[in-house]
Amino acid sequence: MISYQRMKKSRASTLLTALVSMILLLAVTSANAGSYWQIWKTVGRAELSWGFWVIYDSELRTPDGTYNLDQQEMALVIRYRRDIDKEDLLEATDKQWAHLGVDRSMRQQWLGQLSLIWPDVKKGDRLIFVLNEQGAAFYQDQRLLGAVESEEMAKAFLGIWLDPKTAYPEIRSQLIG
Repeated sequence: MISYQRMKKSRASTLLTALVSMILLLAVTSANAGSYWQIWKTVGRAELSWGFWVIYDSELRTPDGTYNLDQQEMALVIRYRRDIDKEDLLEATDKQWAHLGVDRSMRQQWLGQLSLIWPDVKKGDRLIFVLNEQGAAFYQDQRLLGAVESEEMAKAFLGIWLDPKTAYPEIRSQLIG
């Protein structure tokens, strides 16, 4: 009988330890929600140049390093090689969405949201767009800039680089591998 009670206490202790470990892991994961994408594998890399100026380097990451059209988790990392103010970023995004056929009123609504999220970027800054089951968000390195509420907006943003109708088919090809 004594050994049975000890065995029950041992199992309870093991279960409690496992539960505490899971809670701690969840807390650490939540605290680092903006950095988990860094362990994802690179699908592809590309560089956007205009004339002889390099504007930015981009990298697409997914948990397994592959891309498919129905991908639910991915991160697009853009490292700027030049200073660019927010207004120029918004204007370029509007042009790309127009190229992809996004309705003008929808573009204006989304650009209004982005204007509240995006900063001016300096040479060396990284803007990261992360899409996962919980939604989508923009980061500047490790700092959360803001969430994207609309799944349609998130897909349209990624479409600038990943849609088959992108204005940059070479970049798309390099990013998706």
